[in-house]
Amino acid sequence: MSIDIRVNIDGEKITERLTSDRFGRLVSTEWKRLIDPYTPWDTGQLMQNVEILPFALHYKQPYAHYIYTGEVYVDPVYKAGGFYDPMYGWWSRPGVEKVPSGRSFAHFNTNHNPNATDHWDEVAAMSGQLDKLTQTLENALQSGQY
Repeated sequence: MSIDIRVNIDGEKITERLTSDRFGRLVSTEWKRLIDPYTPWDTGQLMQNVEILPFALHYKQPYAHYIYTGEVYVDPVYKAGGFYDPMYGWWSRPGVEKVPSGRSFAHFNTNHNPNATDHWDEVAAMSGQLDKLTQTLENALQSGQY
């Protein structure tokens, strides 16, 4: 016995829904919420100064890239980390682009976020947060909200 099933799918309408800015902002907003517990927190500026775009998060703190990589970046001339200022800590000469040192941060402050780490989005995804995002998006689509 065979059963012939035909389904008409409006691929254009589905694509339109899934690529809309409105849906993209839902994706980004929900993903930020799910990865926040993995985002390093010292003063809170890194986690709080984020631009939520459709399908993207833009961490706006100048040091965000360095924290994300988990690698110490240094002044290319003063490889030990640049200059040490007792008030400001390590810094490089103004206008000089830092380079990777090959050394990783010893640790992240976990007082506020116990799971804080570098590459926080990847770690969150491996920890089950991506599954939660998928479920939320499926629920939103099934409810007809998007």
